[in-house]
Amino acid sequence: VVFYHEARDISLAVHGDDFTFCGLEEDLVWIRDLMGTWFEIKVRAMLGMDDRDDKEVVILGRIVRWTSSGIEYEADPEHRRLILEHFGFDEGSRKLSLNGEKEEVEEEGDLEEVEKEEATIFRGLAARMNFLSQDCPDLQFPVKQCSKEMSKPKRGSWKRMKKVARYLIGRERVVWDFKWQDEPKYCHVTS
Repeated sequence: VVFYHEARDISLAVHGDDFTFCGLEEDLVWIRDLMGTWFEIKVRAMLGMDDRDDKEVVILGRIVRWTSSGIEYEADPEHRRLILEHFGFDEGSRKLSLNGEKEEVEEEGDLEEVEKEEATIFRGLAARMNFLSQDCPDLQFPVKQCSKEMSKPKRGSWKRMKKVARYLIGRERVVWDFKWQDEPKYCHVTS
């Protein structure tokens, strides 16, 4: 949910009990102090360009950095590490350079449902991949297939998931870089 305080020009994104504000320092201090009268709060960081300001914070499992050239937003590298660890992969393992679908040869037993405990592990890894894919557009299509198979994973489901994990070997980090820009004076819209 996103809110906006027009008089103070403060934007607010809310996710559960996490509040992330964007505004000028004096307005952020104002809202921090005001919220402190309503709730017991913990301010984890106030990013900014001054030396005393924080330069990095983790927000909802993503790393947000304030740099001299802009703001960086990085997918949580821990998810990638845990996925690779599950399959026994490391940086020296064979990686896939493409995440696309090749014609898959169906082998005997691929349609057999996995045991309950194994299905739970599959679902956990699929959920982890799904979370990671929110920040990595190149993962969205292959992870969608893994997510579709969460309700009743089969032996063949593991092959598809392992393929995504192999792709992750070569995908060390995903960092979105939002460069500082001048505010535009005009906006032209053509329809």
